[in-house]
Amino acid sequence: MYMQIKLNKRTLDDSNITEHEKVLVHYSKLKEKLIINFKDEIYNKIETMKILKEIKDKGYYKLDGYKTFINFILNLNLAKTQVYNYLKIATAMEEGLINDDFVLKNGFNQTLFFIKNRESKTIKKSRQNLIKPLRFQLKNKESYDFYKKNAKFASFVMDKLFLSKKDLLEEFLHEFENLKI
Repeated sequence: MYMQIKLNKRTLDDSNITEHEKVLVHYSKLKEKLIINFKDEIYNKIETMKILKEIKDKGYYKLDGYKTFINFILNLNLAKTQVYNYLKIATAMEEGLINDDFVLKNGFNQTLFFIKNRESKTIKKSRQNLIKPLRFQLKNKESYDFYKKNAKFASFVMDKLFLSKKDLLEEFLHEFENLKI
């Protein structure tokens, strides 16, 4: 009544696989591990974001005697900018603006860019000025002291000259070019 099953004797031989194929298989495994590690890392960062947000929102940092959240993050040797970027992403997740998959697919920089371009009640717009500061050197110490003390006024004067008194600016430019010769 027993059914007899015969097995073919086959030996899997590595000699049939070329060295190039072995390298390709190994490379493929490394890529898979890398992708898994990146996803794990992103999930860990997302979890970190949520933890930081809860600690900040509920004031848990005060339980350790910290007066401010900034003191808490500095004591943990965390970068302020990174922590506040994490909090922006966590807030956007909480509001339903984005989800975990969005962060996974787009990464952190793209996610932050997306958030900064969206209107939100609780996410503040960045106060970063997109125009880079202008640096130049003055030859006269007295004018340097004046403009340093009145930097916003100097900025106002330069903008006003450029926008509404271009003819005066052109005159100064012409005079300057004649001095060079």
